[in-house]
Amino acid sequence: MSSGEKKVAVVLVVVLIAMIGVYFSLGPKSELAGTGGAGLVGGAGAAFAEAEPMGPDDAKVKIVGLVPIANPCHAATVAALKEVYEEHPNDVQLTLIEFMGPNAMEWKQKLGVTCATVEINGSYRFELDGRNVIFQKQEGMTYRPADIKTVVEAELAKAG
Repeated sequence: MSSGEKKVAVVLVVVLIAMIGVYFSLGPKSELAGTGGAGLVGGAGAAFAEAEPMGPDDAKVKIVGLVPIANPCHAATVAALKEVYEEHPNDVQLTLIEFMGPNAMEWKQKLGVTCATVEINGSYRFELDGRNVIFQKQEGMTYRPADIKTVVEAELAKAG
């Protein structure tokens, strides 16, 4: 191996170690001692306990968000979910589950899904203004985060 190749190898190792450090520093963290790995889901607004329903059991709208919460590709979705809950705390029950968290497999089986999913009143498929909206996978693919508020508002209106 030439000295140039050795330098490239060293740089790659340093970059890899840095990336691993960033991953673990930004990944989901347990902030609640003794919760079996469930932590607080932070960000804008209030912190939410992972996999613990927030809101009344008799809520007009029940939302389950099974998403990689710490992943920036889902940040707007998580923010939209928190926003609709904070706007309607007496009418919305929100359960956020970290897609790679300790409760994820149970929820994937319960919902019958294998990818990130937001279920609203038992469905993740809706029609909005002639558009098929599917709250699965990454935001921007089959839905826009703003669609969450539109669907929740429509579900609240239906419930009266």
